[in-house]
Amino acid sequence: MRRRLVLTLLAVVAAGMVTAVVVTSREEPRPAAESSPSSPAPVTTAPPPVAFCPETAESDRVRSPSGLDGKTEPRTPSGPHRLAYFVVDDKGVSDFTATAGQHLPMGTSQEGAVQVVVCEYPKPTNERVGTCDGYERQGKPPLSVAVTGVQYTYKAYDADSKRLLDTFVLPGTRVCPGSVTTFDDVPRAIEARSDYTAVIDRLLPHLRM
Repeated sequence: MRRRLVLTLLAVVAAGMVTAVVVTSREEPRPAAESSPSSPAPVTTAPPPVAFCPETAESDRVRSPSGLDGKTEPRTPSGPHRLAYFVVDDKGVSDFTATAGQHLPMGTSQEGAVQVVVCEYPKPTNERVGTCDGYERQGKPPLSVAVTGVQYTYKAYDADSKRLLDTFVLPGTRVCPGSVTTFDDVPRAIEARSDYTAVIDRLLPHLRM
């Protein structure tokens, strides 16, 4: 608030002298500060997933939009139909088309728009299903590492219509890597991998190969 002085004359000049002068004051309200419109918070939009795969194996709800938008076409009466393969786990949706494509019949072309989409959902069982042996250690006996089970659920879709074609479950297969990780000389268990050969065999009717 701003204080302004106001002079109030209580007596007029008499005989050339001012009889009395009283000084009073009053407070004037400070002009309200002009409020500037607040800037809206920036809107951040997460990029769409690379495929329309449902978030879980139990869900039937495909996602939209996705990275496959504009990259699909209807299946033709004759094959082979081009395949896109994705893994859905706690890291999100990952493209494994190149890996799965190595298990397609020899000479199969993957060039062009996608016609069949496969979504893979791994679920660890933590059950011991085998070992990977013979990992050499300097000055110590070779190491044997446990392989734990993983149950894989697969959902196959017509890429253009997003219509579900097939759902099936397969156990993981033992694949021993060239090296293993240890912590305090204790090896980390190896998870069973997706059996791509078995998956492609199951998909052949939909791929028309």
